[in-house]
Amino acid sequence: MKFIVRTLVAALALWLTSLLLPGIEAPQAQSDTQFVLYLIGIGAIFTLVSLIIRPIIVVLSIPLYILTLGLWALVVNAIILLFSSWIANQFGWGMMVDGFWWAVAGGFVIAVIIMIIDAILPESLRR
Repeated sequence: MKFIVRTLVAALALWLTSLLLPGIEAPQAQSDTQFVLYLIGIGAIFTLVSLIIRPIIVVLSIPLYILTLGLWALVVNAIILLFSSWIANQFGWGMMVDGFWWAVAGGFVIAVIIMIIDAILPESLRR
C-alpha cells in the first residue's frame, strides 16, 4: 500500500513540478486517461529509482554530504530525476528535463512538494 501511495505522491509532485518549471516537461498524451497513466508510470519509475538507486548513491557519497554540509542532496535529487526521466523516455512516456540545472531545481521542488504532501497524509501512509 505504501508503494502505491508513494507512486501517486511522486506522480503528483512530478506533474506540479512540470507546471512550475519550464525546463521540465510532462509527457504529451492524446487523452487525459493516457496522461494520467503516463504520470503514474513515471511516478512508479521515480519511486523505484529512489528506493533502489538513491541509497547506493548516498552511501557512496557520504564524504560529499559532509564536505558540502548536505547540499550534495540537491545533486543526488537531480541525478534521480534525470535517471527517472531517461528511463521514462525509454518507454516512450516523454518526461523531459532540459538539463542538469533544471534537474537540480526540479529535484528541489519535488522534494518540497513531497514533504508538504507527506505532512498532510495520515501517519500510517507517510514515508
